[in-house]
Parts: sequence; C-alpha cells; structure tokens
Amino acid sequence: MAGSRSRGARAYQGSIRALSLLFIAVGLVLLAVTLFAGGGPLSVGTLMGAVFLAIGMLRLWLSSRMGV
Repeated sequence: MAGSRSRGARAYQGSIRALSLLFIAVGLVLLAVTLFAGGGPLSVGTLMGAVFLAIGMLRLWLSSRMGV
C-alpha cells in the first residue's frame, strides 16, 4: 500500500512539473509570436504570455517549496 502512495506521489509531482513546463513554454511562445508580429508591451498576447509564464514559474516554485 505504501508503494502505491509513493508511486502516486511521484506521478503527481511529475504531472505538476510537466504542466508547469507546458505553461512556461506556452507563455514564451505567446511572447515571441506577439513581439515578432509587432505587438507592444500592453498587447493582449504580451500580457497573456507574461501571465502563462508567471503561472508556470509559480507552480514550479510552489511544488519545490512544498516538497510535493
């Protein structure tokens, strides 16, 4: 029973990291595409890219702090 918990915890931690990295990648792509297309610092793509980047980084930081 304890083995299944640790497997479950590892799967959860892996999924948190994968989704966090996905959020970071989406944020970077949004920023790059928006800036390449001539968007300014307050355009929707830039703001959404920054939000996705911040969410991904915050999730990674929180998961490392909580030890999950």
